[in-house]
Amino acid sequence: MVKHRHGQRHGREVGREVLAPLLALSGWCAFASYLIVQARAGPVIGWNDSAVYSAVASKPLWSHAFWVAPRPPLTPLLIKLVGSSSAFTTAQAVIGALSWGFLAWTVGRLAPVGWRRVGATWATLAFATTLPITLWNRSVLSESLSMSLLALVFAGGIWTSRRPTWPRVATTAVACLCLAATRDSEVWTVAMLGAAVVVWAVTRRSATQRVAVLAGCLLAAVVVTGWGTLASHRSTEVVGDVYVVRIFPYPERVAWFAAHGMPQQHRIDQLATSMPPAPHTAKTVTIAPDDPAFGPLRRWITTRGTGTYLLWLATHPWYVVTEPLQRPERSFNFYRGDLADYAATSNPMISPLTPVLWPSLLGLDVMAAVAIALGARSGAWRQPAWRAVAVLAAIGIPAMLIAWHGDGQEVTRHTVEGFAELRLGVWILLVIGLVGSRVASAGTHEATTGR
Repeated sequence: MVKHRHGQRHGREVGREVLAPLLALSGWCAFASYLIVQARAGPVIGWNDSAVYSAVASKPLWSHAFWVAPRPPLTPLLIKLVGSSSAFTTAQAVIGALSWGFLAWTVGRLAPVGWRRVGATWATLAFATTLPITLWNRSVLSESLSMSLLALVFAGGIWTSRRPTWPRVATTAVACLCLAATRDSEVWTVAMLGAAVVVWAVTRRSATQRVAVLAGCLLAAVVVTGWGTLASHRSTEVVGDVYVVRIFPYPERVAWFAAHGMPQQHRIDQLATSMPPAPHTAKTVTIAPDDPAFGPLRRWITTRGTGTYLLWLATHPWYVVTEPLQRPERSFNFYRGDLADYAATSNPMISPLTPVLWPSLLGLDVMAAVAIALGARSGAWRQPAWRAVAVLAAIGIPAMLIAWHGDGQEVTRHTVEGFAELRLGVWILLVIGLVGSRVASAGTHEATTGR
């Protein structure tokens, strides 16, 4: 009888220590195959931005035209390295498989060895199959890379928060630098994360030097990538789109900007009167780029438009929150908010998990409430990993607002990274909450063993 019970325990241990990791690995293999096959399921999808990325990639690597260009450097760099659009889509799918796989393994480490670890790993991979994450893999754009780097930032944040060793600090810093080099809006994300790490460095009693170095690295990444944005004047064009759809159609706003130096107020108002909005769309007041009558206005937007617009945002905080909620949404060329239009929606490989793991805002609110309740009940909220994920999720909210206010067109695409950051953070917190009874002991074990 004793031998029989011993044999049962031995069998369970074998299943927990051998079979469970094999299942987790098989889940990643299936996930990686899905991403790569999906990315190659049809022709490469090109956009206006794709042509710009390719043009930048054609410049010499160490030239000023490559690093101070109309688009951030990371996507052109990958295009240059792989050599073709088809190879680019395959490469970004492989990068996505590796990045999301590392995050899934990281989240799995927060669960006890066995089936709950497999569940945590698979749950993270399942989120990475949702349409807003994977639909960019066939396009020559920066979204797929930024999503993959976002996964690496989450993984780095979890590992570094648990024990900030030098390799973890370096990995997190490099991931954040690359993230900021994919899209200009991500510079703000890294800046907010850097500010959070500064607070952590001030309040943390141990490993202060390493945390302070991480904070310095993140702020340095912001300076380097922000310099590229300013030196290339990339913001001028997108701010001009903001004026077209959110300033020029409204006389009271035009009057405010005129009081702060914007010329040709009456001519703008006259043009707005002559351009009625199309049904169910936001009104736009477009100025032809070759119209000499608006030369002073175009010069003012180029030289002072961005600074004055930032002053408008700073002095109208309620506008910052409420303007994105207006309907019809004050944007143009954004497929009326339907992300699926950025991909071949007839593709049968669209993940059926999308409605569940990327729910409506109401569903997201419910998930967040459950995640917080589980974290409080299990005590997981006391652990550094839980708090690091919560900070990253919270940063997603201002990241969305910054991306939305930063351009007047394609806001659905531009805000998707912030949405993904918020939703991924909530989903990981929910998973951690489900295994939270063991998260505390796991964190203590790592701190004492140094693993």
